[in-house]
Amino acid sequence: MTYSGSPNSYFRQLPDLDYPSLENDRNSIYDYKLVKNIFKRAVMRDDIFDSVTAFTKYSVQDDERPDQVAYNFYQDSGLDWVVLTTNNIIHVRDEWPMGSQDFLTYLNAKYTEQELSNIHHYETKIVRDSFGRLIQPEGLTVPENHSITFLDNGTSRTVSRLTSFTFLEHETNLNDAKRTINILRQEYLNLFLEDFENIMEYKPSNQFVSANLKKTENPRLISP
Repeated sequence: MTYSGSPNSYFRQLPDLDYPSLENDRNSIYDYKLVKNIFKRAVMRDDIFDSVTAFTKYSVQDDERPDQVAYNFYQDSGLDWVVLTTNNIIHVRDEWPMGSQDFLTYLNAKYTEQELSNIHHYETKIVRDSFGRLIQPEGLTVPENHSITFLDNGTSRTVSRLTSFTFLEHETNLNDAKRTINILRQEYLNLFLEDFENIMEYKPSNQFVSANLKKTENPRLISP
């Protein structure tokens, strides 16, 4: 995520915590430190998530980062967190497609050249009978010796129609599958930001200071 000076950057949206200072050079046990509450999470409204018209499908380009996608669609790189949140992406390193150089580095660290050319798995091809009826769908992971027997116009047929995938092809497909994301349309952006702001606000409690600040208990001051 981008931690720039953008007023819309993710960390600027998070509420604050007044937290007991753990620093060695604190003045006393009563010292508190203002920090961002990184544990505060928000989820998108169901009525937006369920609306097909609220999103545009997009294919992430090679080496394209979330902040670049946000700039292209919202003219604000600080809204990269919107791109991630609306796609339920939490761990960017694992859930965002790797660029070509990062992908190559990843492969070289995980496999030898020979291992990359070995067969990882087999998948089915489409099989239809003479009337065009579907007998076997495409894309099922099956053993190497998989075959299917069926009755076709009164005649028994046994066929084996498979596609093999090497480790390189498998890893490439996994990475490419992450490229298709949903982009929240511009006209829904303000509604999303307003909802996020409301969710981030603290509700009254014994730690409540304001809508954007709460003070945690100091364990050093609690009697045993």
